[in-house]
Amino acid sequence: MKKHGWSYLLIALSVLIGVVAYPYLPDQMPMHWNINGEVDEYWNKQYAVFFPPLLMIVLMALFIYMPRIDPKKENYKKFSSSYLIFITIMNAFFLLLQCVTIGYSLGLNIDISLAVNLGIGLLFIVLGNYLPRIKHNYFFGIRTPWTLANEKTWRKTHQLSGKLFVVAGLLLVAISFLPGVYKFTGMLVVILTTVLISTIASYVYFNRYKNVGNN
Repeated sequence: MKKHGWSYLLIALSVLIGVVAYPYLPDQMPMHWNINGEVDEYWNKQYAVFFPPLLMIVLMALFIYMPRIDPKKENYKKFSSSYLIFITIMNAFFLLLQCVTIGYSLGLNIDISLAVNLGIGLLFIVLGNYLPRIKHNYFFGIRTPWTLANEKTWRKTHQLSGKLFVVAGLLLVAISFLPGVYKFTGMLVVILTTVLISTIASYVYFNRYKNVGNN
């Protein structure tokens, strides 16, 4: 439990923020924005306020449970610090989303698309720095049929993808300051391109290394 201390603190902070803000929030809160930055979906505040901490709790349970059922469970010990950092950063991201949503609902002049893009960009940069450290497993990382089938393919793919994710994160941060429709389109192009290149690379590496073992 102690090793997840920061994540538990972020979840507790999320609940506290929701409880404190709840009496001051409108009955209907914006929860989705279109590509032009306009609100196109509202939720009742009892759901909107406490959805982020609930999601954080569910994800925490999954992240804690996954290593226990993974056939490669012993490998998690080899990248445990990176795994914990990723969990913490994910919780921080959802806390950020909760805060900007509540702030917007309270009338603050917040550019939601800017905040979300910046958050995703920083998330990609952090993840990119830790991807090369992730060892072969079945639940966490770049999981394609080819990375799962061969440890050397896994390693090479994650080394490349780490660099790609950092570059993608920097691009997402830069794109955050573009006008609405360009921001949304740019984000999709960057993310899909990163995923596509990583997937293709895993196939290429697999065919290169499938007959040379996992060393």
